[in-house]
Amino acid sequence: MRRVVVTGMGVRSPLGNTPEALFDALLGDNSGVRRFDDWAEIAELGCLVGGKVADFDPKQIPRKYRRSMGRVAMYAVASAVDAVAEAGLTEEHLQGGRLGVTAGSTTGSSGADQQFWEHFISQRSARGIKSTLFFQSMSHTVATNLAMYFNITGEAVSTNAACASSTQAIGTALDRIRAGRADMMLAGGADELHVAAAMTFDAMGGASRGFNDDPGQTPRPFDAGRDGIVVSEGGAILVLEEREHALARGATILAEVLGYAGTSDAVNMASPAPDGMAKAIELALADAGVDASAIDYACAHATGTPIGDEAEAEALHRVLGGDVPVSSLKGHLGHMLGACGGVEAIACILAMQRGVVPFTKNLADPDVAALLLPTAPLERPLSTVLSTNFAFGGVNTALVLRREA
Repeated sequence: MRRVVVTGMGVRSPLGNTPEALFDALLGDNSGVRRFDDWAEIAELGCLVGGKVADFDPKQIPRKYRRSMGRVAMYAVASAVDAVAEAGLTEEHLQGGRLGVTAGSTTGSSGADQQFWEHFISQRSARGIKSTLFFQSMSHTVATNLAMYFNITGEAVSTNAACASSTQAIGTALDRIRAGRADMMLAGGADELHVAAAMTFDAMGGASRGFNDDPGQTPRPFDAGRDGIVVSEGGAILVLEEREHALARGATILAEVLGYAGTSDAVNMASPAPDGMAKAIELALADAGVDASAIDYACAHATGTPIGDEAEAEALHRVLGGDVPVSSLKGHLGHMLGACGGVEAIACILAMQRGVVPFTKNLADPDVAALLLPTAPLERPLSTVLSTNFAFGGVNTALVLRREA
């Protein structure tokens, strides 16, 4: 089987727009969550906090490409530009047909959707509708805008599974390269913050409502005081590459993608099931060819919901036991939805490179299964790590990464 490695990474997040800046922020008591006072104007909306990418200038993307992009695609493209540069990819690599794209998001651009429907409802006319709004809001806008921007002629696959989107993208890219259908892939995801997402989680009773006046204290993964999700935004793209191909061109290998697996609960659209989560982890370990005892750190999905965190903790304890350090990045970042798996994979790679486990912010009183939950950065050698992501509809994903020797 062909081995697959990571040779480039790029990110846009509420706590930094480079992998290094992001990881530095994750090691401190930093929060990317803030209050949005204009959300208070929406009747019956209980959640007024979210995470927004700072210092992002859309004009860094040329207008001829930007016209077909909402912020969701812009975050992906900006992240990919950095990943491509780090990997040292040339136009020949990008346009030669042996490089493809797997990327996704929860939806297309919510901002573009809002523009379309505001015009339609107020005007009841097709006149004046921007023709580019569809390209911004279509479900596969991330994957196709990446392909268009880099003139990629290989396969472009859209993985749209909400919170599991970018982990599915990495897993799909892994399969494509292993099978010999590509030598390199751009893989990851993105999402943009819009009040509609907060409204959706709020309507389901899944959004954080109790910390509107103290946004840095939420979300609270694994904590007894957790009260729900905080919606966030950003993008994350990784360059995956067949290992011998990377070595032949002198690329720097950042990590190896050892294994991936996904399962479906098929039980409940909103409530997660530990059995399906545990099975995804077990299958990912089997795909990686490693035993549970090989895992040095688990980066949990853990969004800060009472039910979800409890189910995931049970699954992790069932497979890994209670001695493996486990943390969630969402206490720092909020829930970046379609970008979170890519962001967390990047953080896992930096954790292995630096030999330090990031901690779970806002964890004061754990009330889940007996896991090792650091409340400060934990320095230790890390060779093999696990990252999990789960989505509504019973979608479970797990990814295993290994540090390059």
